Amino acid sequence: MAHNLNIKNGQAAMMYVGEVPWHELGTRLTKAPKTAEAAIAAAGLDWKVGLKPVYVWEGKHFYEIPDRKGVVRLDKWGQPDCVPFGLVGNDYHVLQNREVFTFFDPVIQTGKVNYDTAGALGAGERVWVLAKVEGEILVKGIDKVDKYLLLSSGHDGRTALQIRFTPVRVVCQNTLSMALDYGSDLFKIYHNPNMPRRIDTAQEAVKKILGYYDDIAKQFDRFASKQLDGKLLSTYLGTVFPFPKRKRGQSDRKYEDAVARINDLRQTGERLFVEGEGNNVPLIKSTLWAAYNGVTEMVDHHWGYQDRWQRLNWLWFGEGERTKHRAYDEAQKMFLGN
Repeated sequence: MAHNLNIKNGQAAMMYVGEVPWHELGTRLTKAPKTAEAAIAAAGLDWKVGLKPVYVWEGKHFYEIPDRKGVVRLDKWGQPDCVPFGLVGNDYHVLQNREVFTFFDPVIQTGKVNYDTAGALGAGERVWVLAKVEGEILVKGIDKVDKYLLLSSGHDGRTALQIRFTPVRVVCQNTLSMALDYGSDLFKIYHNPNMPRRIDTAQEAVKKILGYYDDIAKQFDRFASKQLDGKLLSTYLGTVFPFPKRKRGQSDRKYEDAVARINDLRQTGERLFVEGEGNNVPLIKSTLWAAYNGVTEMVDHHWGYQDRWQRLNWLWFGEGERTKHRAYDEAQKMFLGN
């Protein structure tokens, strides 16, 4: 298994619309679901989580820990059917999968967004919804970028409900992950007693985010309007891939290996700046847009994933995502430093 999708009774907890995904798993739909209820049923996510007491064994007896609960997936009889997703305090607010998906329904009901994929990772501790926004971005009128929104939430006690832009550059299928800076306080909601009130407020705010893609389109065009020479490219890649600080007690060999890896990443970025998919066409060639997409292509398609179990989690929620955020942020800084 090379995907980290949750598998239950031989069935992958995922649904997708149209084209078969790279791991060839999940339930294929010919039409996008119109409601959260239909989406979670197709994705195999129509189960609940609950809080159960936590006990420790001391001597000859079990003792309940009063200020800790285990977050568990429940079977149809309300009993745990897997190991706990995480340990939480008494103020933790459970958010069911149905509530996560329903959060997106007001956006779906605008008619400008459709459910595209949805699923769960690991044992089910993280769930996500990827929605396709109608229309497209054409950078310099030629480089097509499809528009998506990614909603995710976790049952592990650490992961907030959050939403962010996830455009995809069509020519190479690069995921251009970036943080939702616009009113970001509304789009990261933690599992605490304020969660229900915050969700009610954020649902209205989410309807406004569709217009923010216009700002992203303008930013992409700005990237494509800035030419980079060798010196500027080296500066950009140096900020995206900074050399590591030496850790206390780290051997010379391990530190040298870490530095060598950064040098390899920078060299790959330089190569993909020129040779990356779509980077050698007029108006795109030798621009900041090409440099940014060289990094995203590297992360999606050239990074050495020794453990492919974690690929999707890595690209959306791990180091791959953080690298892409850094690449976008540094591109913005470079443009503004014009």
